[in-house]
Amino acid sequence: MFTGEYTNNMDEKGRINIPAPFRDILQKSYSEPTIVIARDPQTTCLRAYPQREWQRLLAKIGARPSNDRVVQAFKRAVISSAQEYAPDKQGRVLIPQNLRSYAGISKAAVFAGTVDTFEIWDAVAWDQQLASALSLLQNQDLDF
Repeated sequence: MFTGEYTNNMDEKGRINIPAPFRDILQKSYSEPTIVIARDPQTTCLRAYPQREWQRLLAKIGARPSNDRVVQAFKRAVISSAQEYAPDKQGRVLIPQNLRSYAGISKAAVFAGTVDTFEIWDAVAWDQQLASALSLLQNQDLDF
C-alpha cells in the first residue's frame, strides 16, 4: 500500500528518484519495479501505476463501449500519455517533457501515496491541493 508524502528534486535532465519506500512496495507487493506514469485527468498531477493496477484500469476501460465519449476522452488524455518505466540503479526515472509540463514540475516534486497508486505533484501545486483537501475535510463527518 502506497502511503506517505516524499519530496525529491528533479535533475536538469528530467530524472527524479522514486522514493525508496515506494520502490520497496513495488518489489514486495507487486514483485516488479516497473511502473506506468500518466496524466491524471482530474488534477494537474501525474499518476504512477504498478503494472498490475495499470492492467486493471485497462481492463475496465476495455469493458466499456469503445464509442463511449468518456472512454475516448480518457484514452486521448490518459492512455496516450502513459509511459512505462523501470527505475535505474539509483532509483530514478526520466519523466518526459510533456508530462513535466502537464504537471508543472520543474524542480521539487512531491510523491503522495494513494493506496494502490501514487501521485507526482509539483511541490507548490501540492501545497495548494493539500490546503484545498484539508479545507474540504474539515467540514465533513468522516465516518470511515
